Amino acid sequence: MMTLLHQRAQKEILAACEAIGIPAQLEYRGKGYRSDVMAFNGNKKTAFEIQITRQTLGQTQKRQEKFINDGVTGCWLFEKEPSKQHEELEQLPIFQLIYDLNGLFVSLKGRKKLPISTFVQDFLNDKIKFCRTLNPLPIITVKFVEMKCWKCGTINHIYYLAPFHSACNTEIIRHDEQMWADAKFSMHPKIVQRIKEYTHTEEGKKINLATIKQRFSRTIGASYKSFGCSKCDSIFGDWFVHEAMIDTWYGEGIADTYSFPVDFDLNMRQNIPHWCHPGEHNFCEC
Repeated sequence: MMTLLHQRAQKEILAACEAIGIPAQLEYRGKGYRSDVMAFNGNKKTAFEIQITRQTLGQTQKRQEKFINDGVTGCWLFEKEPSKQHEELEQLPIFQLIYDLNGLFVSLKGRKKLPISTFVQDFLNDKIKFCRTLNPLPIITVKFVEMKCWKCGTINHIYYLAPFHSACNTEIIRHDEQMWADAKFSMHPKIVQRIKEYTHTEEGKKINLATIKQRFSRTIGASYKSFGCSKCDSIFGDWFVHEAMIDTWYGEGIADTYSFPVDFDLNMRQNIPHWCHPGEHNFCEC
């Protein structure tokens, strides 16, 4: 029995197709299947399937095979996605249908929540595609934090980098900021240079940047690249720097924020297959 949600989704998908001049048909009958909405975009046929009742991954794959055998792209909108679908698949586009007080939306695994009309139109116009890698946007955002020198009392500013995100709004997990390590990405020479340049601008002159250089730490009995006081050069140990950063995650404490594009490879590409919707940016995988 068709639910009101199912009927509304069908009508909105049909209207979205018609709004961009793509013919579509409700309850289209094909070779051994019936689709909720079939869109005819030139020689390409796309079936939008609205799944309100529970359906296993295996059942969905069997139904999808009928579409594939008929040269149709099947796009599935589940109110509750199959529990065993752990990885996104190119041959099985599955997305979540969400209904709230503002209307009907489609979620791309929590990365983005699009009005159903936007999703349908972008899917049909190849603005959503399957990518095998995640790639961060070439933008760096710096967060400045006050750090009072433990020795002379001078107020300095240290910084950390905000999380990187892909064009489709996935956070990129980094493993390059271990404490007491020399090769911190945040201290990449090109990044440090851009930050220093910023502190000499009218907007950034309020920042008293702590100096960055190799220093010996009695705590670990070794040298590493560290922040230190701009006046007396006393080291700011990574443990205390880390605590100062964490404090800003749960409240106030950010003295300033600065973002800039990068002209070098971030080297953070990750092999994570996903359905990508980059919006105004490039796909994760060109």
